[in-house]
Amino acid sequence: MTSKAYLTIDDSPSTRTDDLVCFLKQKKVPALFFCRGEFLEQNLVMAVRIIQGGFHLANHAFSHRRASDLSTEEMIDEIEKTEALIDRAYDLAYEKRPAQRYFRFPHMDRGCGGWIVDYDGFQGNDLKDVKTCLTEGLNVISMQRPNSEFEAKKRHIQKYLKEAGYTVPFSGVTHSWYNNPEIQEARDCLFTFSTCDWMVTQRHLGKWRYKSPDDLKQKIDLDRWLNKENSVNIVLAHDQAEIVDVTIGLVDHMLEKGIQFLEISGGSN
Repeated sequence: MTSKAYLTIDDSPSTRTDDLVCFLKQKKVPALFFCRGEFLEQNLVMAVRIIQGGFHLANHAFSHRRASDLSTEEMIDEIEKTEALIDRAYDLAYEKRPAQRYFRFPHMDRGCGGWIVDYDGFQGNDLKDVKTCLTEGLNVISMQRPNSEFEAKKRHIQKYLKEAGYTVPFSGVTHSWYNNPEIQEARDCLFTFSTCDWMVTQRHLGKWRYKSPDDLKQKIDLDRWLNKENSVNIVLAHDQAEIVDVTIGLVDHMLEKGIQFLEISGGSN
């Protein structure tokens, strides 16, 4: 099989980031690490090691709070505090930070809660596929349609991201729904396949659809896009100490299936 994927890793750094970085380097797998500011503050040395390993740091906000629970100003502050810490990590690594800047919302909450994208803008299979992708892979609390206040917040944050120079590094993604104008114009990084590795953390174990590493491997095996010739995907995984071995196993499983991981702009691995 020759499907392709960009690997993105959320919630870095952790106490086991070294293990993840070593595995990815050994397997020559490029990846983009979305960092939480609170974890950078606690463990900046691990972020330095990510950089020294040849990978790029991206922004996952400071406290991992949902944008729908914050004001526009609070969300921007979360982003900017994390940016300052990312800058510091590059300084400590004696590496010039790449010009490209990337951001991913915690929980993919872009200001409208579980209404991650405007589902009214999709039809037919695209609507089914985008809902399945985003709701199956995330801890979505509610699919309630947002009011005008939340919609305005979403627009304002996107305007900020654009003016601040954030971009999206993924090209050639083959999912039809991903080519929706809202997604193409947005400046935050979504995904097309979640490993759902977070579902086997202790606090989530047994509460969600996937209850074991084998379940997660089967999810990979059954995904029609990951198993489609010449498809291009965006894979979401996590850097959390208690599941690093699981995450490594899932990436290894994809490699064994012949999935090719693509270079991500801004990293040198």
